[in-house]
Amino acid sequence: MIGWLSGVVVARDPAQGVVVLNVGGVGYEVRVSMQTLASVGDLDELCTLWIHTYAREDALTLFGFASPAEKRLFLLLLGVPKVGPKHALAALGGFPFEELVEHLRQGREDQLQKIPGVGKKTAEQILLSLGDKVGELVMAGEDAPGAAPRAARPDGGSAMQDEAKNVLVGLGWRIKEVEGALTRAVAAGWSDDSGALDDLVRRTLAQLMER
Repeated sequence: MIGWLSGVVVARDPAQGVVVLNVGGVGYEVRVSMQTLASVGDLDELCTLWIHTYAREDALTLFGFASPAEKRLFLLLLGVPKVGPKHALAALGGFPFEELVEHLRQGREDQLQKIPGVGKKTAEQILLSLGDKVGELVMAGEDAPGAAPRAARPDGGSAMQDEAKNVLVGLGWRIKEVEGALTRAVAAGWSDDSGALDDLVRRTLAQLMER
């Protein structure tokens, strides 16, 4: 069982939510949330992720997390009826970790319903199933060793904004909502000259969640 991986970043794909790490000459493809992706370093930088191996008859998938607490919350979400890895990862990517935990603690069903693919019944089931379990999570001091803060890098401005829009539309958001949130994210200080795609996606996602 793989507990965590530490290796050099050889690929980052925000559209698919995938990071590929070179660990001892082997490339491990790891699926991550948007929040975790923002903490992954640039190409050729060292990165460490806590790993959950999800095995089915037809697939073996690695999911990566920036901290043990995030991994534990992912596993708690997987234990909720009708919540699979896709919904669990979307929930983790929809809010900063501490904010998501607070929404769960306070029973904020309306906030959970902002996550693409999570309707009223699923949100109710998540809150009912998790109960006090969320309170057991440690929210501080558990950053994964070797996980570097995400460094911004320059890229083509309008093309990057179009790509960010495509990523979020692909995640289930309506195009008009994304365009409005994207405009607000840029107006709030994001710059084409100093920002990275996943940073823009994360900022736009935050704007979408505030609607």
